[in-house]
Amino acid sequence: MSVVDSQWIFNSSGVMITAGILCFLLYLIISVYHLKQVHFSRYRLLTETIKFLGALLLLFTLFQPERHTRSVRNENARIAVIADATDSMDTRDIKSGGQVMSRKEWLNALMESEAWSALGDAVQLEVIEMGHADKPDFKETNFQASLAAARAIEQLAGVLVLSDGLHNAVEAPLPEILRLAEADIPVYAVEIGEETRLPDLILDDVNYPSYSIMNEALVLPYKVSNTLEDDVPVRVVLLANGIEVASQELTIPSGLNKEGALRWTPRNEGPVELTVEVESHPFEEFIDNNRMVAEVDIRKTLIRVLIIDSLPRWEIRYLRNALNRDPGVHVDTLLYLPELGIQSGPGYLDGFPQSRDAWSQYDVVFLGDVGLGNHELSQENLRALELLVREQGSGLVFLPGARGGQLRLLNTAVEGLLPVEYDTALPHGVGMNLEMRMELTREGRDHLLTQLSSSPARNLQIWRKLPGFYWYAPVTRARVGSEVLATHNSRRNDNGRIPLLVTRDAGTGHVLFMGTDGAWRWRRGVEDLYHYRFWGQVVRWMAHKRHMFGDEGARLFIQPERPEVGQDVTMTLSLRGAMALSEEVPFRLRVVNERGEVVSPSVTSLEGGGSYQAHWVPEGPGKVQVELLDIDGGDVPWFSSEFMVEGDIPEKVGLPSQPVFLQELAQITGGERVMREDAVALLERLERLPREQKVLTVKRIWQHPLWVISLFSFFGIYWILRKRQGWI
Repeated sequence: MSVVDSQWIFNSSGVMITAGILCFLLYLIISVYHLKQVHFSRYRLLTETIKFLGALLLLFTLFQPERHTRSVRNENARIAVIADATDSMDTRDIKSGGQVMSRKEWLNALMESEAWSALGDAVQLEVIEMGHADKPDFKETNFQASLAAARAIEQLAGVLVLSDGLHNAVEAPLPEILRLAEADIPVYAVEIGEETRLPDLILDDVNYPSYSIMNEALVLPYKVSNTLEDDVPVRVVLLANGIEVASQELTIPSGLNKEGALRWTPRNEGPVELTVEVESHPFEEFIDNNRMVAEVDIRKTLIRVLIIDSLPRWEIRYLRNALNRDPGVHVDTLLYLPELGIQSGPGYLDGFPQSRDAWSQYDVVFLGDVGLGNHELSQENLRALELLVREQGSGLVFLPGARGGQLRLLNTAVEGLLPVEYDTALPHGVGMNLEMRMELTREGRDHLLTQLSSSPARNLQIWRKLPGFYWYAPVTRARVGSEVLATHNSRRNDNGRIPLLVTRDAGTGHVLFMGTDGAWRWRRGVEDLYHYRFWGQVVRWMAHKRHMFGDEGARLFIQPERPEVGQDVTMTLSLRGAMALSEEVPFRLRVVNERGEVVSPSVTSLEGGGSYQAHWVPEGPGKVQVELLDIDGGDVPWFSSEFMVEGDIPEKVGLPSQPVFLQELAQITGGERVMREDAVALLERLERLPREQKVLTVKRIWQHPLWVISLFSFFGIYWILRKRQGWI
């Protein structure tokens, strides 16, 4: 090994060096002054000289001196090859021989070529595969870790990076790049991929459920991207077992993406193959990314509905008749007839269900013109309704009437469920001889409950022409957190238009407020066409969570319904039967993500019995399985349910390559960046890479043990000499 050059480096700042020199000069002046006073006696001159040398060493210590020596050794050189194997390399944007291949396929072809074999014969190659083994949850490209692994290789003559340059890890690679530059190790980079996306229409994502309910609207959100040069209209279709059942048309701006949703109501039980497909465009390069297929299990279930009112109003009569004709709905009715008592007969209850098992069976409850007292509902009944909604995911529909019974719900357990505030000055509401109408809000035009037609324009037209009403409830405004779907088309107050159709979430359930009693009039001229469709959508929307996340023995409710990574997830479990009567938590809870990691959150009992709650924070996106196991042991769950955790995955397929990062990487280290067309020529140049290995040796003098010993020795001798003369 031969030394090329050597130099001293001081790591202290300029301010520190200046201050140290000034202090040292001041000390030197004072020392000379003291020597003059003793006429430069030999003993004093000896002690001052020793102290001077100690101070000089201390001064250099503050400057942090280092000796940098550059040497060259003639040995077999090695080249570290960083091969990008992350998900972004699956992007198909490389044209070769009339075909389009992925970046990963092109890289594999390069590493199997004759030029690569020739380089391997001339230079020892150390291949470092940059994948997701270090962080499989987040799937990120970490150049910092790969460059650090390359720098640790002995006799390193250079680094060859084969990548698209999409660095997205938190750790910055710049420190490792600077260390390679300091050691005179050049980095050569081959950019793989196109800097602009090829013209294409891409079906990015479809949110398929694992199963759905028969005769209930299935909503499939999707996202489509457009990399064509122009804005294009597209048609997205939904196929069930190869038959088109729904479609949607939208225009996607160039270079952007757009979201939509397909709606379909399955009528048959069993598995069905669902395909969401974007119709192809003549100018797009690929058509194999225009469709996504999944198998969804359609399950048959029975929705149990309870209608509670005081009088058999027209609204209640037609609602009950419509739901009774639905084979997927079972209706029980409870009528508190004034002065006559409770109505009896087929389908009528003789009182409010008393046991927890009895009232918890209902998926939807319609609460009409009734309230607390007056031989109607009790505080215990209202508390049961609150628990049914908040903890068991049932739906509650408020249907007020002209008797003003619902104003007696204020200051009770269900008041917190109301999505509106009542005007107590008008207990009997507002009636008029003129026909009044509803008007959909912007939110209401897109809500599932208000879809009386699959066409948005046709749906809006239907709502404008629906028969009106002659009475509406005394409402001042919607409460915070509620969503107003429709308002009075003309009546206003200080808070704006009177809200008449309002919904909100309460605990694990849904609440709907209908501020008129005239929906039965929608049957005029069309029979059940709109009246039944609306109330059928209401009961299915409200019963959705109970049927999607549970069975006869247990139900699981997730809040929020679409949790994201890092978000606190509240899991509410509702049990039925004998297990619900246990004073202790009668199960073990286990949460399993799609990577097989198991978490066992602590479970607490909720008021009312039979309901339990746990909290969990997901650390990564993907499918999550929630399992209940026997408290005494065993690994076979007796209940399980699953949901999706959403999150932004840094490593994405389809993004353009990033030449800026690769260019800076090569420029800082004195290497070279080339496009993939010049990759073979670069490999040939690397065969002639100098075999002389440059080595940088850094000696931190101020940290050397001899330096520290010398520093203490000078001041120690100085102290001993002064002690000997009695100067201390």
